[in-house]
Amino acid sequence: MKTRHYKHHSLLAASLIILSGCAVGPDYKKAESAAPLAYSQPTPEAAIDVAHWVELYNEPQLAALVELARLYNYNLDALYQRTLQSRTIINRERSGRRPQVNTNAAANSFEDSEELGNSGESEDSYSAGLTLGWELDLFGRVARLVEAAEADAEASQAAYDELLLLTETDVAINYFRLRALKREIEAVERSVETRRESLDIIEQRFESGTVSDLDVAQSETLLAESEADLAALLRTSEALEHALAVLTGQYATDFEVDVGRLAGSPVVAPVGLPSSLLTRRPDLRQAEFALQAANARVGVATANFYPRITIGGSAGFAALDAGNWFKNTAGFYSIGPEVSLPIFQGGRLRSELSRTELAYAEALSLYQQAVVEAFAEVEDALSGWRHLSTQRAARERAASSAQRAQSIADKQYRSGLIDFISALDAERTALDAERRLAQVIGDEYENSVRLIRSAGGNWQ
Repeated sequence: MKTRHYKHHSLLAASLIILSGCAVGPDYKKAESAAPLAYSQPTPEAAIDVAHWVELYNEPQLAALVELARLYNYNLDALYQRTLQSRTIINRERSGRRPQVNTNAAANSFEDSEELGNSGESEDSYSAGLTLGWELDLFGRVARLVEAAEADAEASQAAYDELLLLTETDVAINYFRLRALKREIEAVERSVETRRESLDIIEQRFESGTVSDLDVAQSETLLAESEADLAALLRTSEALEHALAVLTGQYATDFEVDVGRLAGSPVVAPVGLPSSLLTRRPDLRQAEFALQAANARVGVATANFYPRITIGGSAGFAALDAGNWFKNTAGFYSIGPEVSLPIFQGGRLRSELSRTELAYAEALSLYQQAVVEAFAEVEDALSGWRHLSTQRAARERAASSAQRAQSIADKQYRSGLIDFISALDAERTALDAERRLAQVIGDEYENSVRLIRSAGGNWQ
């Protein structure tokens, strides 16, 4: 008789397993985004074959700093640990597909009440066995949980990739800013030295009665301004070094980087087709995986309306004397399906379904907004690439002309052909032109890094 019942339950369980695997709720469909067919700005077309974008610049020092950031940036490491956590959640949710087996043992001492007609004697009982619980995922509740966990893990990985790209490009931006500032500092240092020499000459002429005290005061003012500008630039330079230290996971106290002045023009990486941006940029991948996870959770909330079927059972030994456990008469077992069907939950299940549907709508809006912002960032960088090259060429011409004018004005002043004010104006104009040129070179390099960032750090 026991055998027939066991076979009956086994057939029922097998039938339910065959029926399982039908996941209720909406299946995920890739979010549609009306990506433009082409960028409004001209785009670089050169094909570049490098393993990592930093190789474009052929800067060993920059490459070393980027590698330090990859290895030792603590924010990166923290987010990497989060990605590992998300992977463990996948395994946790997958475990719901497998039978859960537990062991238990108990020793009880009890005494019945004599008023109930019992003997009133104290007795002991001992039992040990296994319990089985196996949810048949008939309507895909567990499958949707796994789907959500997998999407969350992919979103976590994309978030790590995004932070990695931001960190690496921040290193490059600060590095090039530091080098551009080095060029500007050198210009101001030359100006300080020149103005000191000029002040010595003016003081000598004042003592000989050739010039007035006004010329001395103006020369002293000009020198003081240059010294103040130099101090401000040095302070900014040290702040950029400290920023690089933080990005590379180093203590600013012990961190030093010796860079040369920035010159030349940066290589500009091609950005590819607009349609490829959706898969290259890690922030867009993160937003889409978050959307996929939200969609799966709608399925979980939908499955909660359906019956939950579990195969449960237990088997073991029980006896009033532990020594009798292994007798044939001490064994016991039970197995069979259990069905749980929600009938009245006070609106809890419907509210949860509504919440997950609204969460999906939120994730969809966030994804669409991320796409819009991504294309704007690419357009900004392309616009910068086009206009900064023109601006730089103009600044180079201005700096060259101003330097020539300063040289002429200095000779004319020494020959007494022009007054000191005219010579000062020429010197100020030359210094200002040189500093502006250094700044626009830094802007051009920074924009080239931002173009790489906006394109997702990968154009192949």
